[in-house]
Amino acid sequence: MRFNERAHTYDQHAAPQRRFAEALAAFAPFPRGAEITELGAGTGFLTNALLVQGASVEATDNSPSMVELGRQNAPLADWKVRDAFTKIPKAKALASSGLLHWAPDPVAVLRNWHDAMPDEGRLLLGVPCDPCLFELRDLMGEGPLHWRDEDQWLKLLESAKFDVRAHGVLESQEIYPSSIDLFRALHGSGVTGSPRMSPTTLKSLIKDYDRLHPKSGGVVATWAWLLVDAVAL
Repeated sequence: MRFNERAHTYDQHAAPQRRFAEALAAFAPFPRGAEITELGAGTGFLTNALLVQGASVEATDNSPSMVELGRQNAPLADWKVRDAFTKIPKAKALASSGLLHWAPDPVAVLRNWHDAMPDEGRLLLGVPCDPCLFELRDLMGEGPLHWRDEDQWLKLLESAKFDVRAHGVLESQEIYPSSIDLFRALHGSGVTGSPRMSPTTLKSLIKDYDRLHPKSGGVVATWAWLLVDAVAL
């Protein structure tokens, strides 16, 4: 993925990610004064939503460019460059949106997060889940990700010794003027890797998407986010 490279265009193209991050914060608010470590904070969507609740936020991301922009967008947070997929420092509570699905081994990552928390420490988690972008995946395959549905994610959390207190899937249908605009949005937000298709293949994909998924005003893409409020056992 190319988040560091695309940090300067992320906000412009990541409207769904912003809405889901804000919805996650509203789903299970933290009490005023809570001390939270945010993992994969990006440019600060969830960060700002937590700050509005009166929380104290240490915002971390593996991308230096994202952290630099995050400091501008959410200056009240304490920003640090940190890889959330390795061992992390002790934290009273953790929050993360749009990160864990990128982990090669999410159970190992969840166990590291669990080990960093006290008993009954809260984890507020948002993660894309099936049927997210199923229209595109039906045409292209899964790509670099292994997509999981709600039940599969909940089982992973259970195996990492988290007790899920509340959960739900939030879906939205985004309308793009054309499939080209959808691809540009994904590219601009950094969620695509190096080009893997020939121009001929890409042209065919665009044509098929426009034909199969028309919607008034353009084409449709389904986004889905699992929202989880859990505690460490």
